[in-house]
Amino acid sequence: MSGSDQTKAAAQELLSRNQARASVEQYIAYLELGILPALHHRLILRELEAVERGDTSRLMINLPPGAAKSTYASMVFPAWYLGRNPTHSVIAASHTQELAERFGRRVRNICASPAHRNVFGVGIAADSGAAGRWETERGGEYFAVGVGGALAGRRCDIGIIDDPIRGREDADSERMRTRVWEWYINDFLPRLKPGAAQILIMTRWSDADLGGCLLEREREQWRVVVLPMEALPGDPLGRKPGDRLWPEWFTEEMVADAKRDVRAWNALYQQRPASEDGDFFKTRMVLAVRQVLEPRYRLLRRQRLCRNRRQRGLHRARDLCRRSDGHDLHRGLVARPDRARCLD
Repeated sequence: MSGSDQTKAAAQELLSRNQARASVEQYIAYLELGILPALHHRLILRELEAVERGDTSRLMINLPPGAAKSTYASMVFPAWYLGRNPTHSVIAASHTQELAERFGRRVRNICASPAHRNVFGVGIAADSGAAGRWETERGGEYFAVGVGGALAGRRCDIGIIDDPIRGREDADSERMRTRVWEWYINDFLPRLKPGAAQILIMTRWSDADLGGCLLEREREQWRVVVLPMEALPGDPLGRKPGDRLWPEWFTEEMVADAKRDVRAWNALYQQRPASEDGDFFKTRMVLAVRQVLEPRYRLLRRQRLCRNRRQRGLHRARDLCRRSDGHDLHRGLVARPDRARCLD
């Protein structure tokens, strides 16, 4: 290689390192991690970069299972963050200690790579062997913990919680939801340094899961990014309503299978979990009636209950019935939170 070529190669290498320091996506490319961010991954990376810059202090991202959120938020981003901030401390939590340590091992291996050192000039401490607890050469710390695990004695500049719920059984258990919430309030929050950032990236399971509780208590304090499987109006990716997330990965058959369970589809895939007590109609609003139809009427069709758009808090259902002489009858049900009545 001629001197001119060597100069050009050195200049290109310097440019690539500078780009990798400035951008997680360029960092991925420089380290040749073997992953190619899709459209929604690039959005997630931009949101995470805003946290590192200090533009966002509390970030919540909700998206379906299998969307590779952990690859970028719990493996690549912490490594890039510690490269840029090698004296900072990170607490990374997930629903089990085993999963949290798996993420920690991946972050550690990335930070220990020669390519990471090329970009940031720093690696991990020589005595850092544990996957879930290690330090950088400049005193920064990474600590992995399962939700419910002990955090006494730890402090962090950024706390990451990735999927605090293990599955449907835990999501439906009031005891487990309370356990997660109390751990967050009593163990996780006190470990944050003043001005520390929080990242919660999760699939929604219930309106009472950790994300739901935080939105109910302090919605205005969080930057919330919702990426449903099928786009809704105002989609953050600019998709048209109904467009599928990551179509290169999620097939039409996969989506069709997911839709067979309406509850799971709305919660896990669309990130719109319904209340356990019902979305609009509550048990206390339902009245028992002795007789629905007079003998001369025959029920033809019952329409789905829906909200009346013109009257706030008013809900309707409608039956289409046919009388024995051939005349049709529409019978409505109107319900409010404080009463319900039938209208013939």
